[in-house]
Amino acid sequence: MVMQYFKLITLLVALLMLSTCSNEYQIERKEDRLIGSWIFESASFRENGALFRENRDADFEGDIIDFYGDYTADFDDRRDKIIYPGNWELILNRADFDNDNDTEFYLDMDFFDRGRPIMTYLCQVNNLSYERMNLQANTRGGIYFFRLRKL
Repeated sequence: MVMQYFKLITLLVALLMLSTCSNEYQIERKEDRLIGSWIFESASFRENGALFRENRDADFEGDIIDFYGDYTADFDDRRDKIIYPGNWELILNRADFDNDNDTEFYLDMDFFDRGRPIMTYLCQVNNLSYERMNLQANTRGGIYFFRLRKL
């Protein structure tokens, strides 16, 4: 009887460790893809309740985000000629809906101006390859859709 409990506990611990390693490995792979310089290719915004997106390319034209391996970042606002320092974190969310194991990644970015937060985005990562990234950022007023290209 005690041996059966020991085997069951050992199996549960092993499964927990495998799932934990799997999550960490997935995050590390995504972080490796993220590190580097990214330029905005397109930006659009859909206000809450609106049917269509507004083109916001001009607001982000030429802007670059540099993601560093130490979880810091720089947002280079080309129009205002200001570089905002910040930080980032990649978050893995596992959800179980309709017996499907869905994995979602979120990118949490904070940028500062003289120590005060100026831009904060929690973005759903819809696509992240070594060359392209698609982000969806929910804000109070609506949703931003960003497409970036790695430099």
